Amino acid sequence: MPAPTALPIWKIHADILRTLQGGNRLVLVAPTGSGKTTQVPQMLLDAGVAGDKMIVVLQPRRVAARTVAARVASERGGKLGAEVGYQIRFDDHTSVGTRICFVTEGILLRWLQDDRALSNIGAVVFDEFHERNLLSDVALALVKDLQQSLRPDLVMLVMSATLDAEPVAAYLNQCPILVSEGQSFPVEVGYLPVPDQRPFTVQAAEAVERILYEGEPGDILVFMPGRGEINGTLDALRGLRTQERVACIPLHGELEPQEQDRAFAPNSLRKVIVATNVAETSITIDGIRHVVDSGVARVARYDAERGIGTLLLEPISRASADQRKGRAGRTAPGTCHRLWTSIGHQTREERNTPEIQRSDLAEVVLLLHSLGIQEAATFDWLDKPDPQAVLRAEKLLTMLGALHEGRAELTPVGRQMLRLPMHPRYSRMLIEASQRGCVPEAALCAALVSGRDLLVRLDRDDAQMKGLREMFEDSGDSDFITLMRAYEFAKDNGFSFERCRSHGINAQVARQVEQTCQQILHAAQQQRLYERDSGTTAKGDEALLRCLMAGFVDQLAKRRVPGKPECDLTEQRQGQLVRESVVQEAAFFVAANLREAPSRGPNPLTLLSLATAVQPSWIAEMFPQHLSTTVEHLFDAQNKRVAAMKVVRYRDLVIEQKAQQRDLDPIASGRCLAEAQRAGAFDLPLMDHRLKQFIARVDLVHATLPELEFPRFDAEAVTACLARAFKGLSLVKEAQAAPLMAAFHQHLAQGQVSWLDELVPLSISWPAGGSLKVSYANESPEVQVKLHECFALTEHPTLCEGRLPVTLILCTPDGKKLATTKDWPAFVTREWPKHRQAVAKKFSGLLWR
Repeated sequence: MPAPTALPIWKIHADILRTLQGGNRLVLVAPTGSGKTTQVPQMLLDAGVAGDKMIVVLQPRRVAARTVAARVASERGGKLGAEVGYQIRFDDHTSVGTRICFVTEGILLRWLQDDRALSNIGAVVFDEFHERNLLSDVALALVKDLQQSLRPDLVMLVMSATLDAEPVAAYLNQCPILVSEGQSFPVEVGYLPVPDQRPFTVQAAEAVERILYEGEPGDILVFMPGRGEINGTLDALRGLRTQERVACIPLHGELEPQEQDRAFAPNSLRKVIVATNVAETSITIDGIRHVVDSGVARVARYDAERGIGTLLLEPISRASADQRKGRAGRTAPGTCHRLWTSIGHQTREERNTPEIQRSDLAEVVLLLHSLGIQEAATFDWLDKPDPQAVLRAEKLLTMLGALHEGRAELTPVGRQMLRLPMHPRYSRMLIEASQRGCVPEAALCAALVSGRDLLVRLDRDDAQMKGLREMFEDSGDSDFITLMRAYEFAKDNGFSFERCRSHGINAQVARQVEQTCQQILHAAQQQRLYERDSGTTAKGDEALLRCLMAGFVDQLAKRRVPGKPECDLTEQRQGQLVRESVVQEAAFFVAANLREAPSRGPNPLTLLSLATAVQPSWIAEMFPQHLSTTVEHLFDAQNKRVAAMKVVRYRDLVIEQKAQQRDLDPIASGRCLAEAQRAGAFDLPLMDHRLKQFIARVDLVHATLPELEFPRFDAEAVTACLARAFKGLSLVKEAQAAPLMAAFHQHLAQGQVSWLDELVPLSISWPAGGSLKVSYANESPEVQVKLHECFALTEHPTLCEGRLPVTLILCTPDGKKLATTKDWPAFVTREWPKHRQAVAKKFSGLLWR
């Protein structure tokens, strides 16, 4: 490994220092392998750029923050946590003497809550900024604002290997840009000749086998989108047809730190490291000479309009592919094997979509409110988020009780929520638990959904596993209770892999749940929400169910039919409870997870899972500010009448309705009957052909002669006319007997009804004698006429002052349809000669032209 000062970044060492000593902002573009992550913070420290204050280096991933800090501490000959340290969620390796601190973005944002001026920090370095994480964008905006207001001495440095530097420099008031040339070791890139439809895991294992067969030295790094694909690749690698022994090592963010360290530690065998994109940036794995890239990653996207999150496999951008390739050329020439075609490469997005434009913004918006920034949508962002996503986040925070209804100010509950390092849902849950004596249980529930699934998905026909699973499903109140029972089983059995697997439990996940739960409890203790061994515990499950409701009250669901999975949610959303849920009887429940799934219909299906039964009375007690009570006229389908009902709603979801003994409002009652009829609740015999003809005639005039301002009969207009006809009525049988035509006439202005007979008459006179009825059943007016009676026409008949041709349905003398035309003279010239001989032969007694 080369000496640190031999790394390419040192070639622009003087330029970096000169720029930052003359100003306070810099954008630095330095390729993978240049040494920017490890060397630049040391340059700043040794040159005194931050004075006697700390240099903070933001990393997008916890693995990177921890491993880079260890490397820099080693280079400086110190102990990790002394001069060089790191801090990530629930893990602090710093001390009073720490001068360089590697942190994840969320840590810096929490420091800003405690000290708006960041008094102890002299420089903030944003590393790997090209990833455009949500929190890095927020941190950049807040540090920029701080620098322009309270801390002009604060140094800002934005670094990346593949960053489009100009927009960032422009955002930072046209600050300088420096570019390092980086390593010169070439990386040979190979593509598939044609697309391969086989699983990525199989393709990757074959690529590794080819590298080993060719005998090229160096370790191998394989990129996969997630833990499942990593395990699949490791399984495929066990069947390698090679005589060389290799060490196959997984690397992803959910591993224990000591397991992650295996990827970085020296090994007597050649290493094949199978990693997620945690290995894409910042961290250095010595010895990597070959990269095998699946070309995909799991990307979280949030549908702000419906409040549903998705996690989908998507092709990585070309910039990410370059980052991954760069892992192979850091110390020597290398190779990169891409599992897609060169043509496919050109169709990929150039760069990643900023996370701020595809994420749930609730945590960020809560933070901004705490800093006095009440207009998150108009905040000074590098890339502005979707305004709909900001509104959704503010609505969720209001529903959770963190913001006051109607004004963007934090409530006391909201200020408590800020102090807990987790999504607002779980912080709200813990605060409720502190009042109900069940913090350990609530912390366990939060830990159970913070990572991967604890229970494996059952096959429909796996009767044995289903029977074993039932021992955890002894409560029909909440799927969380099932998970808690499964976790306790795993813990009681020492997280035994075999015992857990036999009951469908992921032992490794159970261990992680244990660790995360303890970290959450520690955070709750620090905020004085919980005291160990206090002796205060809740009795029964109701307290926990209430806490779960508090965290997911915005996802309250009402079952449409008892025992059926179809449900209504707020905001006119619909969903379906998954069949695996134990909550099969409750009329109301909250769902912790909403996800989209394909359906047979035109729209995707929203599946609800991790359900918890709730009582409407709990909502009235805990969230009275979101309830409304009105007396409304509702249609009683069973008794076929309108009834006055007391309706209680949570937001817009009806949670209770009760009949009231009171006189009906005649207008409201008529409107209710009209809406019920339009929804298909009953038929109207008097909505006959004559009335339908009237509606069609008005609509034709509206479309053909807009200057006459005839109002169209859209759905709302028809409903209003029916409501007028039903005024004062409450029974279906009364509505069915009510005359309708006068009410529909009133839709038109005075005089327009009489114009109708002139513009679109019900019959027209005919040259052959008499008149013909006009039908308005289709889009244009139609007249059915015998062909031989048309030869007296000198011009084609029209309506609406000559603008609307009548469709002539031409029939033979025996009444059979022959043709249609909207232009009789053209028909006689072009079409009639084709029919003349056959018609004249069959009907020879008539005189044909």
